[in-house]
This record gives sequence, structure tokens and C-alpha cells, in this order.
Amino acid sequence: MPGHDSNILNMFTEHVQSIGMEVTVTSRDDLRQITNDKVTAAAELLFRKRGFKATTVRDIAAEAGVSVGSVMAIGDKSALLVAMFDRTISEMHHDRAADAEPKEVETVSPDPTDRIMELITPFLALFASNMDLAREYGAVLMMGTHRSVIFHELGDVLLREINATLQASGMNENDAEVASRTVYIAYLGTTFAWAGSGSTDVTEPMSNLRSILTFITKSK
Repeated sequence: MPGHDSNILNMFTEHVQSIGMEVTVTSRDDLRQITNDKVTAAAELLFRKRGFKATTVRDIAAEAGVSVGSVMAIGDKSALLVAMFDRTISEMHHDRAADAEPKEVETVSPDPTDRIMELITPFLALFASNMDLAREYGAVLMMGTHRSVIFHELGDVLLREINATLQASGMNENDAEVASRTVYIAYLGTTFAWAGSGSTDVTEPMSNLRSILTFITKSK
């Protein structure tokens, strides 16, 4: 019903303008994206305010001003939590705009251990900022029921950054390939072990990672 869709879009545009938001809605795709943004923002707000377990899908729908069905069309609670962390991690990668070029990496720090710690530390700090949510995030990932970009696209970005750093320090290409994957797995393992320990102190996992990195980089 083209006329019906047009009326809905017009009504939505008028409502958005009435509350002072500058949004131009031109299609149902725009509506879908706006709903997605509202739901994910509401989920993040409630997860941080009430906690993951205490927040229901109905709560998220009410906060976003949409139906429960609209929320579930985007994802269940676990999917929304994964999306929240993945989006933040993606933004962190984007903000530092690292392209893993050896020359650029080398100018940041001559010590590969220091440079790799500079790459990893912001993510540990993110998890430390809300360990309860970080543990829930880790639990969802361990179940393997929801795809996360940290094991795919963003994992590949971090691997390239680590690889470039190791090559810039003088490690040959083949060794850097193996070593970067070893570092990445050590980073994930250390992070999950830390999350499961109940500790909120980031000092120990950082110290453990630095020891591993020092061993690897000194063995080149």
C-alpha cells in the first residue's frame, strides 16, 4: 500500500520535527535504521543503569518507545549486548585510524612490547569500566550463539596491527605471522580469564600480557 507507507513516513517526519530532531526520512529503510538506533541506545542505557540481567526486552521497548516485536526484530538481549560492545570497540579502532603500516607503527614507540600494549590497553580499560557487563558479554561470546566482530573483522584489524609492529621491530614476515596470532590468542585468553576471576583490577592481566609480549619480542 504505497499511499499508506507514505502517510506513515509523513507522520513520522512531522513527529520528529516536532521534538526538535533534524531527521529526513525518505524510505522504510530510514525508519528501520532510526528504530534500530533507538533500540540499541535504549538497551545500552538500561544495561548500564540496571544491569543486563535486570533489564527485560519489554523494558527496552518501553524506553525506546517501540513495540516488543520491533525490539526482537533487531535482536534479543544478548544480541543487543554484543552489538553494544562491538560498536564501542569498532569506534575505538576507527578513532585511532590505525592502518598497521610498519613505518607509522615504528614512529609511535621503538619498543614493540610497549607499542602492542598501547594497542591492547584501551580494550582492557573498556572492559574494566563495567566488569559486570563485560562478563555477560564474555559469557554470550563463549556460548557461540551470537556473532561478534571482535573474532572476525576487528580481530583481523588488531592482528594486522600487531603483525606490523613485530615486523617493524625486525621480526621476519613468517615469524611475525605466527607471533601475532600467539599474541592475539594470549590477549583473548588473558581477558577471559581475568573476567572470570571476579577481579576488577586491570593491573594483573596487563602485567601478564606484558610478560608474554616481552618473551615473544625478545625471542625474534
